[in-house]
Amino acid sequence: MHDMQDDEMKRNVAPKQAPDRFPMIVRKGHATVKIYEVTNRDRKNFTVTYLTAADGRVRKTFADLGLAKQEAENIALNLNSGDLEALKLTGGDKQVYTEAQRAIRRTGANLIVVANEYARAWDILGHGGIVEAARYFKKHVETGLPDVTVAEAVSRFTAAKKAEGMSDLYLKDIRGYLGRFVASFQCNIATIQPEDLRQYLGAMKVGPVAKNNHRRLIVALFNFAKAEGWLHADQKTAAERLGAYKVKERDVEIFTPAEVARLLAHADEDFLPWIALIAFGGVRNEELRKGLIWEAINFDRGYLIIPASIAKTNRKRKVDLPENLLQWLRPYRARSGAIFDRDFRKPLAHACAAARVKYKRNALRHSFGSYRMEMVKNAGQVALEMGNSAAIVMKHYFDIVEPRAAKEYWSIRPVPRGDRKIVALR
Repeated sequence: MHDMQDDEMKRNVAPKQAPDRFPMIVRKGHATVKIYEVTNRDRKNFTVTYLTAADGRVRKTFADLGLAKQEAENIALNLNSGDLEALKLTGGDKQVYTEAQRAIRRTGANLIVVANEYARAWDILGHGGIVEAARYFKKHVETGLPDVTVAEAVSRFTAAKKAEGMSDLYLKDIRGYLGRFVASFQCNIATIQPEDLRQYLGAMKVGPVAKNNHRRLIVALFNFAKAEGWLHADQKTAAERLGAYKVKERDVEIFTPAEVARLLAHADEDFLPWIALIAFGGVRNEELRKGLIWEAINFDRGYLIIPASIAKTNRKRKVDLPENLLQWLRPYRARSGAIFDRDFRKPLAHACAAARVKYKRNALRHSFGSYRMEMVKNAGQVALEMGNSAAIVMKHYFDIVEPRAAKEYWSIRPVPRGDRKIVALR
């Protein structure tokens, strides 16, 4: 009986309402109106606040919470429906507001949010070119390509070159040049632009030749990235679009036949092939440094194959070896592996000092071009042997030496006497 009375009493008692929590938020679509409780001299008031395009923040105060809620509902409805009369816009403000609402309707964004975003973009850019900035972002940042960082690209590139059997010196160049590149570009490789590379290389305190060497390795990296699908296959890479640095022209310097003979006579045994291959074969130092191997020389048929992987032009070339060069190299015929992939500067300086020959930059290769051109009288042949163009050969090596000097140069050959190597000159 008592239980039944208790149940009846519970049904007749109104449920306890949760206390109001402030600020109250009233939302209608994208419109938001807030109600704050304000205590002033022991009296409670309720402030309705909202934003409009015309007046900014608007506040209305009510003594009754019910009236404040009703007003907040009405304002939210009016804001969301674009009721211009309710917002008390007049004259030109009506047209501005109407056009603005129509322009952003497809975005689903609030006009206040749009206005604030525009103001922030203006502050960042310092001008109103927001559309151009958006187009740049769409083209260069949202590329649609895989998100491959420069660090990851360099790591994969290094592993690929190591698997190809590239020399330790070439891998060392990758670690040195591209290690610095990774530190400067901690971003997606697809976002790098030619201007970024121009500023990066321009900040280096080195000459154009060194910059071109650095750029060449960056080009190889970007071509690898294109092949892997990390860059657009139908577009030039940023490194290619940058272009090479122009090197000031200067007269080529060459050695006399006597100077080359003295260098060979005083060169260390392991270093002698380096001198001979450049002086009499036109091989580049970079090609030796990248790992030109003894197996590339066909002693029986008298030619040398320089593979595309180490050639400056990325093209394989065949070099017919003159008889005097074959004589210099025959004592090394049983050797295998890299011919000389170490730093050449110390042994060359030692040979120059011992032979009392002044060092001249790249003079051995220039000597080959000059004396070879005088001997064969064929710019196309010399260009193929040097991995160059006929125009460059004619420009730098044509009519440089006399026929007598050329004959003497190609007569430099070893003449063994006992255990010593004597250089014979005719």
